[in-house]
Amino acid sequence: MQKFLVWDLPVRLFHWLLVICIFAQWFTVEILEDATDIHFYIGYFTLGLIIFRLIWGIVGTTYARFSNFMAGPKSMLAYLKSLTTKEHTPTVGHNSVGGWMLPAVLLLVGLQATSGLFITDDIINEGPYYASASDAIKGYMMWLHHNIFNALLALIVVHLLAIFYYRFILKHDLISPMFSGKKEVKSIEAIPSSRLLLAAVMAMLVATFVYWLVAINPPVVEVDYYY
Repeated sequence: MQKFLVWDLPVRLFHWLLVICIFAQWFTVEILEDATDIHFYIGYFTLGLIIFRLIWGIVGTTYARFSNFMAGPKSMLAYLKSLTTKEHTPTVGHNSVGGWMLPAVLLLVGLQATSGLFITDDIINEGPYYASASDAIKGYMMWLHHNIFNALLALIVVHLLAIFYYRFILKHDLISPMFSGKKEVKSIEAIPSSRLLLAAVMAMLVATFVYWLVAINPPVVEVDYYY
């Protein structure tokens, strides 16, 4: 079969930009010194990515939509069983099991980015909503921000193991299509385009919203100084 477009450009850009952002977030905390300000800015960008993907999962192309791959337990069990038999056939988009990986990642990274709006590095930098939050909220958000990353790392390990299993056991390449967007499918299963105009408009709206959220909307908190 010929290779046709399955993964649109916005989905592919989201995937690789998220990979870069997660690595950069770790790098600016664990490796670089005095890079907390960069860490915050990357967090804002990551929050924008998550919001964009949530919307794109509703209005995007066929295989980008949540309705295309979100399946129930029965379908998931049947798919897992097929992985160990000769009856397994690759899916065009996300399979019924792997399809749940995306919402899980969106949830964890979304919580990570959101909690970052309410925390501080205890030196200079702080999230835009830190000053206006109660001590209880600050403590909870700090706990979330420091602990969610461990769950995210576990998901990343599972994802990488699945990629290796598909590549070397099932002989199914999952990586190349995420670069090219094309897979060996029937022409009727392909998507006609990446809907780039819609994606560009959405990206601008999301960027505007994130700017409003972190730069304009945060309340100004008056600090009383005692001498």
